[in-house]
Amino acid sequence: MSSLSSGVQNIPKVLLCTLRGPRIHIQRLLPLLRNTLTALSLATAAFAPIQAAAAERKIDAPAGVDSKVVEFLLASSAKDFKASGGNLPAAIRAARVGYFAESGKGNFLLCGSFKSGHGPQEKWTHFATIKTSDYEQWVGGAAKAYCEQRTIKWYPGDHSITVMQRLKE
Repeated sequence: MSSLSSGVQNIPKVLLCTLRGPRIHIQRLLPLLRNTLTALSLATAAFAPIQAAAAERKIDAPAGVDSKVVEFLLASSAKDFKASGGNLPAAIRAARVGYFAESGKGNFLLCGSFKSGHGPQEKWTHFATIKTSDYEQWVGGAAKAYCEQRTIKWYPGDHSITVMQRLKE
């Protein structure tokens, strides 16, 4: 066992012995402090590569989103809901446009939730429409996973009303 780990394991014993006596002995605390500081510096050094990798994953998202991209996502989302053959969503909420990088390539997406019926027992289901060479529409857990990525840059605006209008056209 290294002196570092043995020193760290002995911290409670040393503190207990040191604090029991009527006086605190600085000489007993110095090795403890040195070992603690060494352990902290080693832990900090161990996390540096992880932090560097996280910084590399940051994406250079466009400052704004082109209105043609928003239009494409809205139209594609409505088209896919209509083509699904089931009931059209009765309500849509929190439909927003974002940008994320996957495999080094940036993609725009539209995320939101929909209800299939009007009753209070109806649950909200997540959806994601992703602009690829054409588009992909995901519903449920897969959509939720896409839309909850921490690296997505979200653009302002709620497009729920527009998607509902497109469904009625």
